[in-house]
Amino acid sequence: METPLTIVGHLAPDLDCLTAIWLLMRFGPAKDADLKFVPAGRTWQDQPVDSDPHVIHVDTGGGRFDHHHTADPTLSAAELVRRAVAPDDEALRRLVDQVTRIDHADYRPGNVFFNITDLIAGYNALYPNRPHHVAQAMLANLDAWYEHEVRQLRFEQAFQHRLEFETPWGLGIAVQSADGGSSRLAFNYGAVLFAYRDRRGYMGVTAQRRSSVDLKPVYDTLRQCDSQADWYLHPSHRLLLCGTPKSPPRHFSQLSLEELVEIIRRR
Repeated sequence: METPLTIVGHLAPDLDCLTAIWLLMRFGPAKDADLKFVPAGRTWQDQPVDSDPHVIHVDTGGGRFDHHHTADPTLSAAELVRRAVAPDDEALRRLVDQVTRIDHADYRPGNVFFNITDLIAGYNALYPNRPHHVAQAMLANLDAWYEHEVRQLRFEQAFQHRLEFETPWGLGIAVQSADGGSSRLAFNYGAVLFAYRDRRGYMGVTAQRRSSVDLKPVYDTLRQCDSQADWYLHPSHRLLLCGTPKSPPRHFSQLSLEELVEIIRRR
């Protein structure tokens, strides 16, 4: 694609439209593009869609990045752009798959928690006549979402090298990786307890919320054999930490992940 000078979306841009814009600006050739918005279905200055290589329409106008000509539930404006600019990026594929499902009302995050479509609705309410402000505000949110998906992929890759062990409460899983691993993956796998060590030397043990795990004996042992480290036991007794981004330790644990696992096993 030639470098566009203008990206055109529709007024009151929704998640699909905003994600398509973000993709072009972050992964495509349109980092510094101007943003314009038209009534849904229309084109910029009513020109034939895709007639100017320097103007790209997304989610409006019926062009190459508008999916409204079909009822295919696997297509969205964001998906069409993704295929054009970054077809081999797995994290991006996961993100856009969720966007597409939301756009086709095939994704229900529930009614309890605030979600990304609520956030966009709030931005559109704040800036009803300034859709470009909505788009600019959402760029950082989509950046963060993408980083989350990249991190999830790293979690899954690290999880393939997990250490499984038995505890007094059931299956334990330990992972050492750059990010420390994901307790969600471990619990979905059937573990009752998850231990990790990350690239910074932060370590932790966490147990399923509804489990009967009591980490106090483990904590007491650590205070004896790893007394210089800043181990912290949560009041629930199901979370044990030595260093987090919220509270970096003054003194790191000198234990390896395998040594921590052995302490848990001995309890």
